[in-house]
Amino acid sequence: MRALRGSLLFKFVSAIICIVVPLLGIIFLWQGVVEERQAWSQVVNQARLLTRQIILTRQWVSDSQGVFLRQDTPGAQGGGGFYSDLLPTERGVLQRFTPSMITKQLSLYSYRQNLYRFRLAGIAPMNPENRPDDFELAAIKSFSQSENKEYYTLADHDGEAIFQYSAPLYVDETCLSCHKNYTSGTVSGCLSIHLPVQHVLDSLSSSKLQLFSSALALIVLTVLTLYFLVRHLVLNPLSTLETVAEGISRGQFPERIHFGGSDEMNRVGQALGSMSAKLREGRDRLEEEVQNATSELALANEELKTLDRLKSEFLATMSHELRSPLTSIRGGLDYLRRTETASDRQDYLQIMDKNLRRLVHLVTDIFDITRIEADKIEWNFGPADMSELVGEIVEIMTPLAEERELRLRFLSPGPMTAMVDVERIEQVIVNLTDNAIKYSPGGGLVSFVLLRGEGEFKIQVRDQGPGIPAEAREAIFKKFHTAPSSGHSGKPGGTGLGLAICSQIVRAHGGRIWVEDNPEGGSIFTFTLPARDED
Repeated sequence: MRALRGSLLFKFVSAIICIVVPLLGIIFLWQGVVEERQAWSQVVNQARLLTRQIILTRQWVSDSQGVFLRQDTPGAQGGGGFYSDLLPTERGVLQRFTPSMITKQLSLYSYRQNLYRFRLAGIAPMNPENRPDDFELAAIKSFSQSENKEYYTLADHDGEAIFQYSAPLYVDETCLSCHKNYTSGTVSGCLSIHLPVQHVLDSLSSSKLQLFSSALALIVLTVLTLYFLVRHLVLNPLSTLETVAEGISRGQFPERIHFGGSDEMNRVGQALGSMSAKLREGRDRLEEEVQNATSELALANEELKTLDRLKSEFLATMSHELRSPLTSIRGGLDYLRRTETASDRQDYLQIMDKNLRRLVHLVTDIFDITRIEADKIEWNFGPADMSELVGEIVEIMTPLAEERELRLRFLSPGPMTAMVDVERIEQVIVNLTDNAIKYSPGGGLVSFVLLRGEGEFKIQVRDQGPGIPAEAREAIFKKFHTAPSSGHSGKPGGTGLGLAICSQIVRAHGGRIWVEDNPEGGSIFTFTLPARDED
């Protein structure tokens, strides 16, 4: 899993929110659910108590075979029954009220005071007004088919929430005196109560809003408190630590560092101060050692420069002085080769001539490299056709290649003019060609390629030799470095000056030189030369 990115403050605040918000949210949500359950439980208990009270009243009236009330009293008004029993008395005419009639009168009293409403509903009522509605039918069905003792639901009447509660009414012996078609112990109907509960819903909504406000305030307070503590106890000391670390990186080493906030941070500050003091001591000691070493290196550098200058002067002088006697020796050797006719002496003379050429080549290379490094060489730049120059070199080097059973191939791409020192560029191409002939196997091919690049020419010499190891491709252009050749028993060839001279000459012309593998086997030596503007 990828590590979370962001500042430490962001991570702390995110962690606090992810932990505190769900936890407090669950607590307050559960509190809201509990309060709602308690509210509805109180409503149900209130309906149960009312139902029990009304049923007890009905039971008393039933056990008394009815109650006689004066017709002209307020309690007897508006509650006429399906039938009436009248009893004349000295105080006036009394009317007998049955349990059903008493229940209706009580419901009217309650309804007038806007408290609650209740009524009787029977399966086969004698009074048509006691026919059950849809809710009461569902309740009676529930009582008849199961052992349920109550049935209730929440309904909406004219925009007001009403809690409808119903309890079963059972037939007993006192009921049979009037209701002949009932069977004792069966459900004859139900008593339904309608309680207005809009105030309960409003109270629950207000309570939920208060809970939400309290939860939000508590969450904000908790997050802010934890944020303050984290910032004061952790983030501020870390910011101070960052400032001190940046100061140390700039060379400022405070001795006393006080973070504040906690003992742990103060101990960190003491440890950091001790480390700062040690770093300052180490820096001072290191600067002193560096100064001493710099002075020693400066003296050593001056000595090396002096030695290098003396070496260059010595090599230049020696190579110059050696050329005169070598010329004399070469003349005497040519005379002997013309005058001596004995075959054995001719063999010795050829060996001497071969080694003399190598010695002359070595002296010439030393003379050239010392002059180039001393910046004493005179460059003669002028326009030259590189195609013509390469063609002439191929023609000159062909006899040497044929002696080794090699073929030289060059397909001229047409005139390509560059501003060069012709003699020095010829020296580069000849040197690369000589190496290609030397390391290519008999019957092989050495090819020359001229390419026009973006503002430059590329001259390539391709051989089929053993190749140059990748780790030696840069070093071979340094002085006195030779790479072993598997084609020559692993023995290095030459003095290690030829490619170094080529590199110096090419760089003096503003070009570059490198070597890479030949896909056909062997190596490809490439160097570049700036093209003329008109080309």
